This record gives sequence, structure tokens and C-alpha cells, in this order.
Amino acid sequence: MDYGQAFFLYTAAIKIFDGLTLVGIWYACWYLRFDSNWFPAVKGQPNFHEYSRIALPLLGVFSVMFHVVGAYRKDRIHFGFRALKKVVEGSILGTLVFISICYFLYEVNYSRLYLAIFPFLAIIGLLIERAILQGIWNGLERTLVKKIRILLLGAGELLEMYVSKIENRRPYPLTWVGRLGEIEPQTVPPVAEVSNHGPNYLSHVPHLGTEENLHQVLEKYDINLVVVAYPTQQASRYQPILTALSNELVGVKVLPDFGKYSTFTYSAEHECGIPLLVFNQHPTGATDRALKRLFDILGSLAFMMVFSPLYLLIALLVKLTSKGPIIYSQKRVGADGAIFDVYKFRSMPVDAEAETGAIWASASDDRATPLGKWLRRSSLDELPQFFNVLRGDMSLVGPRSERPVFVKQFKQEVPKYMLRHMMKSGITGWAQVNGWRGNTSLEERVKHDLFYIGHWSHFFDIKILLMTPFVVIKDCISRHAY
Repeated sequence: MDYGQAFFLYTAAIKIFDGLTLVGIWYACWYLRFDSNWFPAVKGQPNFHEYSRIALPLLGVFSVMFHVVGAYRKDRIHFGFRALKKVVEGSILGTLVFISICYFLYEVNYSRLYLAIFPFLAIIGLLIERAILQGIWNGLERTLVKKIRILLLGAGELLEMYVSKIENRRPYPLTWVGRLGEIEPQTVPPVAEVSNHGPNYLSHVPHLGTEENLHQVLEKYDINLVVVAYPTQQASRYQPILTALSNELVGVKVLPDFGKYSTFTYSAEHECGIPLLVFNQHPTGATDRALKRLFDILGSLAFMMVFSPLYLLIALLVKLTSKGPIIYSQKRVGADGAIFDVYKFRSMPVDAEAETGAIWASASDDRATPLGKWLRRSSLDELPQFFNVLRGDMSLVGPRSERPVFVKQFKQEVPKYMLRHMMKSGITGWAQVNGWRGNTSLEERVKHDLFYIGHWSHFFDIKILLMTPFVVIKDCISRHAY
């Protein structure tokens, strides 16, 4: 059986069994909640029909949410961390949407304990189901699916990276038949390259000669796919190779060496039938942006309500210890280069920058008031930024905002610095929780910001938020923040 056909059937089977599992778990929750002795009894058992009739809407909601989070994408179907992450994410999101629909569109008051049990059992059930299907797929793949025979054409780091990543993941059954191209001198790769790409599997692929042997190799080895990759400086070699392959009945994949011009997105698309390479697209879709915005609003409101006494205490201390306004606003550059006013508790005298102008904060900076130094060290001076989050200027998590004068300077000095502004600035961020704040390496800060943008997810935001209190306490003790 062809791999494409087999994988289509496998994906369809996962979608079908996901639905059956969810419906089965929904009915199992009825037994656990109302017919077993595991949970407190209720006065008068609800009507089973009222719960049964929303099983189909439940299935529809979860199916849509799984597609929204990308749980059925080709690279997330196989059982593994990425698949498990998307199952958990889709289940939580599906449950929240489903509960909202139940309470707004149905007159029945469904058991809250019932709705609390369901997502936990759903996640467990889906993971078990996926693991079983993956085991079945692995067995059938080895016996029924024909391996794809791949010939490599070219050389260079990009081809090495491709082979290494494919070999580590093995997303489909394949055989590396060999490689055509120049024999490159064997060198010992730097430690960084070994850690990033793993062993150089390309060195284990048989070398079958130069590109002149292409036709003979295709006839002799029954090749299904040819992967072509050359370094940028050898781009002229693509034309004769692709011309020759246009007369052969094999699939062709071309790896253009343009990745160094991109940072966090690098994808191929079609527009009006014309193939395009797309760099630096916005990393979040409309749905993800809406959910992130909702999370920002609810999170900032909850934080300010819980810590409102702390706001009042700090405001009183600022007012009593120095002359001037309690809140200090400063121009910052946010998403898409937009300028906004960021709010902070004032930590310096009103005229602190009258003589110096805008300068970078450092450990030896003595402009702050005694209270201001403590506020900065504990990061409490940034609490008013939750109002910026409510206004939509900022997010709870994102790259740290900077002043326009510094942005103008850094964009000339640090490569790809402006790409930090593809997302809203954050109160906390990946660079901050990894220690890159204050007077630390700007290059490392940018690198971490771009990593965050390129790997953004709702769970990544939650992880950073959970790490933040511990980092703030650590910095306060070590006096790393100022």
C-alpha cells in the first residue's frame, strides 16, 4: 500500500476513534457521577435524556477545537509529546467552549461535578486510544506500507540537517538509497552544531557518484523521491538538475537555502497558482490571538483584584516618600512598531532625566529613590502595567518593550532586532525568566524573544507565568534587577 493512502486511512481512523472515545467517556461520566458510589449522592437523579442529547454537540465542539489547535496536522498525528500536548490543549479548550454553550444555550443546569470529571477522563481516554492506534499503525506500517526510496542530490549543512531531523523523527517509512554530489571533506563539527542537529547521518548515506550518474542511478535503484539541496553559493547548480529531473518519473523535493534570512517562520505557500516562500509571518492565527487576548483580560483583572491592597500600599508609600505623581508613564515601542504609554509606579525623582536624557539602567544607577530601588529590585514598580494589558497595549507574556530611542539604536546594531515586535510586549517573557534582564547581553535577549515568538503556544505562556514568581524572588534576593 502507498504511504499516502495508508496515512490518510490512519488519520481518518484517529478522528473516528477520537469521536467514539469522547462519546463513550461522556456516558461513562454518567455512571461515575450518578450510578456509582464514588461521589456524593444527589437528591433525585437527573433525566438521562437531558445528558444524552448533547453528546452530538459535544462531539462537534471537540472536533472543531482539535482542528483549531492543530491536533490533526501531519506532524502531530503520531503518538508523542507534540501529539499529547495538542490532545491536552484541545480537550481543555473544547471543555471550556462546551460548558459555555451548555450554560448559555440550554436551560438544563448540568452537574458541575459531572462537567469537572469529564475533561480529566477525556484526556486519559484519548491518550490511551491514541497509544493503541499508534501501536496498530506501527505494526501495519512495517508489513503493509511500502518504504519510500530516497535519493539525495547535493551537499551542504541544509542537506545534513534535513537527513538528521528526518532520521530522528522517521515520520514515514523510508530508505536512504544514496547521495549524488561532491564528496565533502570530513570535519569535526562544533559542539553547538552537534547539540542542535545531533549526529551527522548524511555521512552514513552511501555515496553513489556525481550528478552525471543521475539517470543511471534512477534506473538501477527504483527511486521514489529525489531530495535536492545546495548551499546558497552553489545555487546555479539547481537549474540543470531540475531540468534533468523534469524528464524522470520520480517525486522531487527542493530545499532552498533561504532559512538564514528568516527567524521564526519559513513556509511554502501558493498564491494564484504561483509557489511562494513566506518569511516572518505573524506566528499566531486569529483564533489564537483572540484566546490570548481573552486570557490577558481575565488574568490581569484577577491579578489586580487579588492584589488591590498591594497597589494601594505602594501608591501610598510612593506619595509619602517623594514629591511627584504616583504613576509614571513612558513612551515604549509595542507590537508592529506602535508607540504606547507604559505605566509604572514612579521610582525616580520627577526630573531624574533632565540632565542625562534617556540612559540604560545599570547597577550603578543612583537616580532611583530609596523606595524606588526596592520597587525595581522586586519588580513591583511594573504592577501598573496590568492596566496596559487591559487596554490592549501589552500582553501578560511577550518580549519586553523598549523606549523608541533605544529601539532606533538597537535595530542598527542587533540583527533581526525589530522582529521582536511581531507580538505584543509582555510584563514577563522567555528572556526575563531565563535571566536576560537588566544590563545583560542584548543579543541573548533578542535570541530568547525570537525563540518565544517562533515556539509560541498557550501552554508556553502558562509555563512562563508559572516561572515568573520564582525568578522575581531570586532576582530580588540576588539584586540582579535594577
